[in-house]
Amino acid sequence: MNDIHTLIKLQEVDSQLLEISELLGDLPSKVEELTSEESRLKEDIDERKERIKEIEVEISKKDLQVKELTTKIDKLKDQLFLVKTNKQYDALLQEVDYLKEELDGIETKELEMVEEKDTLASETEERENNLETLTEDLQKRKSNLEVLLSESSEKKSELENDRSDIVKDLSSTVISKYDRVFDARDGIAVVEALSASCGGCGSMVPPQKIAELRQRLGLENCDVCSRFLFWPNSDD
Repeated sequence: MNDIHTLIKLQEVDSQLLEISELLGDLPSKVEELTSEESRLKEDIDERKERIKEIEVEISKKDLQVKELTTKIDKLKDQLFLVKTNKQYDALLQEVDYLKEELDGIETKELEMVEEKDTLASETEERENNLETLTEDLQKRKSNLEVLLSESSEKKSELENDRSDIVKDLSSTVISKYDRVFDARDGIAVVEALSASCGGCGSMVPPQKIAELRQRLGLENCDVCSRFLFWPNSDD
């Protein structure tokens, strides 16, 4: 089979494959993106819940420390009424002040932890709501993708098999050039020479090249866009 005939058939097959790809659009990449986002969001929620548990344990410890210090302070205050010397009184009062300072520090830290816990709880609830919305959107997109893939998979498989058979008749050099032009020219690598112009970019085609196209003596490319040219004068 003449190379240009083969390239025309290859272009027809690739155009259909491109249509299938465009039918799916950015849905596959969007599904992948949302799946990754869902995973990150779940991980973030788990980390925040774990941190909340850690804070609750720390708050329980602080509560216990507060109770112990409060008990000590109350006992020391009771002892103030029992001491007989100013020295003893001052020593107890100093210890009470020291314990109060320690107690204030613990209560301040506990308050900070409670605030952190409340913030985390609020953020976690917000993220869980976002996760629910995201998951619903993701499921819809996955469902749409599955339907589209199911509808197009058989046709795509047939076209890919056809393409494999077609390229067997082309040299690696021709295939390589075709692929480069296909990628560079939005999926159109083979076009008719319309009168004396390139059917792809509209540039004028030299008369000598037109004559060669008519006779199909070999492969010819547009000097401007590099697309493969053919003259539509036979059963293609």
